[in-house]
Amino acid sequence: MSGNFEEFVEKIKNTVDIVDFISDYVPLKRSGNNYKGLCPFHQEKTPSFNVNQENQFYYCFGCGAGGDLFKFLMEIENITFKEALEVLASRAGLSIPTYNSPYQEQEILERERIFNLHSLTARFYHYILLKTTAGKKALEYLSRRGFTEEDFRNYYLGYAPQTWDSLLKFLLKKGFTTEEILKAGLVTRGKSGHYYDRFRDRVIFPIFNIRGEVIAFGGRILEESNSAPKYLNSPETVIFKKSENLYGLNWARNSIRESASAIVMEGYTDVMTAHKYGLNNTIASLGTAFTAEHARLLKRYAQNIYIAYDADTAGAAATLRGMELLEREGLNVKVIQLPASMDPDDFIKKEGKEGFSSLVESAVSLIDYKVQQLEKEHDPATIEGKISFTKELARLFARIDDQVKRDIYVQALAEKYNIEIETINKAIRLYRSKDSKNKDKNYNYRYTKIDNKTRDKVNINNIEGNFLKLYLEKIAEREKFLQYLEPVNFTGPYKKLVKVLLAEATDNLDELIARVDEESRKLIMALLVRDNHQHPREIISSFSKKIKRDIYRELNANKDYSLGEINQLLLRFIRITA
Repeated sequence: MSGNFEEFVEKIKNTVDIVDFISDYVPLKRSGNNYKGLCPFHQEKTPSFNVNQENQFYYCFGCGAGGDLFKFLMEIENITFKEALEVLASRAGLSIPTYNSPYQEQEILERERIFNLHSLTARFYHYILLKTTAGKKALEYLSRRGFTEEDFRNYYLGYAPQTWDSLLKFLLKKGFTTEEILKAGLVTRGKSGHYYDRFRDRVIFPIFNIRGEVIAFGGRILEESNSAPKYLNSPETVIFKKSENLYGLNWARNSIRESASAIVMEGYTDVMTAHKYGLNNTIASLGTAFTAEHARLLKRYAQNIYIAYDADTAGAAATLRGMELLEREGLNVKVIQLPASMDPDDFIKKEGKEGFSSLVESAVSLIDYKVQQLEKEHDPATIEGKISFTKELARLFARIDDQVKRDIYVQALAEKYNIEIETINKAIRLYRSKDSKNKDKNYNYRYTKIDNKTRDKVNINNIEGNFLKLYLEKIAEREKFLQYLEPVNFTGPYKKLVKVLLAEATDNLDELIARVDEESRKLIMALLVRDNHQHPREIISSFSKKIKRDIYRELNANKDYSLGEINQLLLRFIRITA
């Protein structure tokens, strides 16, 4: 690296104060010669993250993260040195001189070209929407949804024409190679070897990173179809990771910081409508399961998180998983409860900002939300339902370590559901006792005895069993499997096990096995030791086909389905094909 470049980097460090810069991400308080705050790189309750203004460096005594201004920005935003240089030079009001980077030029060039590809593609789709006859039907669709030309420009909306390769031809003329366009996820290769545009006849929603650069796209069909998924998203690339990005964060970041709260929704139009009505701290999770990375990303900006997912069954399950991940990161989490059959987009258009703000005010905690879900699953009005409901309540409360909090909940719910307090407390003591034994350092779940009855259970359905074995073996990557992991997709003992897996919401196998009940533990161990030599892709493909067959069978059965039941079946189909 040339001396001139080193001098330029030092000039940036001397111009941009590290305390001021890091304060944009982490609230800092002076402590002697340093500034302290909660580390943004790991979960903690007592501040161990230190910033030294004099020497312009940071260090966390909890996780060991440390470095200078550049290292902080690269780590927290997951960007390259060159990208950090551009951000900090702009902050310092300096122009970057020409230099020879020590980093791999090929990697930097590839990222730059993929960014350029996405920028050009966004312009292409935007032009098609606003300036061509082909885009007219997409304009009419968006107008019917209540969006204006100002919205089209603010969110840079576009339209992918119905033709097979319009975008491909456009980008080839701009000097990009077919291989580059394929790597960017903008085209796909067919079995014949021909290349086709990934998005065709869809409204296009550009997805931006925190710096406002286009990194991916989401496309929505204009008319409902049984042959095509409603939403289609870009695949992951070198500049786009679903688990590390949130739709709308580039617009919402400042509002989230100012209000110390974020509202998480499901869809692009939910966020657009919310911002249109002045609810500027709203974002969406890009149509994927909420992940630990999303939770850590949000933690940089706010302490209070509100979940506003659609009020359907799948939405409820996704809400629960998302809340548990957020709470595990030490965030305050509540659920905004929407009326049945409504999403945030519908509700805000009908009730406005004030109506939605009222829902935010009345949002419920994780425990209250779980109790509501338990009441739906186990009808306390019947004897059998009341028994199972009481057991599940006790299991839930057994995980609350705060004695006062636990006692208050027990007393309130015992009175509400006419259950003896001692009945609940006795069950709680039993669950806590079991949990304590399971967590004992001398307890080794690998010596769990698998009886013949349990062995028989894992052989009842090889397709479901193979999928669950794969899930357990790859549990650290659990988000990749959640679109399939719904109880309705399983039969027999597997259905119950899936409910347990979703309730625990952990990506650590040892932790999972230590926490579940004995029956579930035996079933998990039996699945883990069963033989299966199929490739993971084959396992997932077989399970996906099995779900589709189940859905087709239900739709073709001689039953009088309601519109709502048909929609639920179609939603199941869409989730596994998206």
